[in-house]
Amino acid sequence: MKKISFGELRKILTSASAEERNTEKSVKSIIERVRRDGDKALIHFAQKFDGIKQKSIRVEGTEIEKAGKNLDVRILEAAKAAVKRVEKYHKKQLPQGFTMKEEGLTLEYRFDPIENAGIYIPAGQSPLMSTLIMTAVPAKVAGVKNIYAASPPSCNGKIHPPILGLLGYLGIKDVFAMGGAQAMAAFACGTETVPRVDVIAGPGNKYVDTAKRLLYGTVGIDLPAGPSEVAVFAESPANMSFVEADLFAQGEHAGSRIFLITTSEKLGSEAEKRIRAGFWLLAKDRKEALEIINYIAPEHLQLSCRKPEEMIKKAVAGAVFAGDYSPAALGDYFAGPSHVLPTGRTARFASGLSVYTFLRSCAVIKAEKSFYARNGRLMEILAESEGLSRHCKSLSLRKKKKQ
Repeated sequence: MKKISFGELRKILTSASAEERNTEKSVKSIIERVRRDGDKALIHFAQKFDGIKQKSIRVEGTEIEKAGKNLDVRILEAAKAAVKRVEKYHKKQLPQGFTMKEEGLTLEYRFDPIENAGIYIPAGQSPLMSTLIMTAVPAKVAGVKNIYAASPPSCNGKIHPPILGLLGYLGIKDVFAMGGAQAMAAFACGTETVPRVDVIAGPGNKYVDTAKRLLYGTVGIDLPAGPSEVAVFAESPANMSFVEADLFAQGEHAGSRIFLITTSEKLGSEAEKRIRAGFWLLAKDRKEALEIINYIAPEHLQLSCRKPEEMIKKAVAGAVFAGDYSPAALGDYFAGPSHVLPTGRTARFASGLSVYTFLRSCAVIKAEKSFYARNGRLMEILAESEGLSRHCKSLSLRKKKKQ
């Protein structure tokens, strides 16, 4: 690890590189081609990026069924246990809405599931079956009617069989062999084969994340979820074996960012010798450590310190893992909350994927004539003060005795 100052950290996290600008330019070109050429563009990009000539974007049901039958029983057993935990956690999130009543007015606040969701399962580096669970299960709990799935054809020109098998177990039958920014564009714009969806969910590399950002408005997105991040705050005497393992774990993901914040010069120096990637920062005390952490606003924050509760309430992160026995990998697979979390400092304002990702809220307003007798003039004054005479008339008409 390389030791850096807080000032150097700010520059690292906020400077827009030429590479980022080139990524955006490339992604815009991909989106426009998919928008214009549909399936033809998807087949072109499969050849260009995956080295294959696809005959069809859609995966046949027989292929999904075959993958399900061949799924390793140990994987299926573990997946079932994870699904059960994730489902239980997300059922607790389901909102109830409410109704308010007064004389002449009823207000309702309701939640309804979106109609169509597209989930993306990365597989360029490794087949992330866990991401399938962490996106599909919350969507199913929310009550989404149609769930479509996409994953790159990166296993001998096809989607990884374990992913297909698990899709079959979850009852998802509409599956498309496509990846990268082109998959985001297909879900957002629709093609001859791929349906247009209301929300895209699932993490990805810089191209996927950039495409989601550019397409937001054409389609809803879950959150900015790019390459993985972890920040570990460790105090002496921390278990260095745990710290090292946890930093290396998130470092397995391509393009990941790893940070160690510590109040111990000795611990930081030891990390510098043992860990090649990432950065470490020395904080004079917990207050300064928290300032650094909140500036990073990491996807995963691990607190390897005494009394972590003191920091949890003030920490800004996608998810907080408290104590030596709560590594980020626990959240990646099994704890219950979705591991799709905000990256790139967006945890300052964004939240992890949840049932809310797949719900829309709506206010229902029902008024009676008696409401205007008591409140009509007050509303008219507000409309008049804004110079909106037709708004005022729309309200005042309701007060008249005969219509």
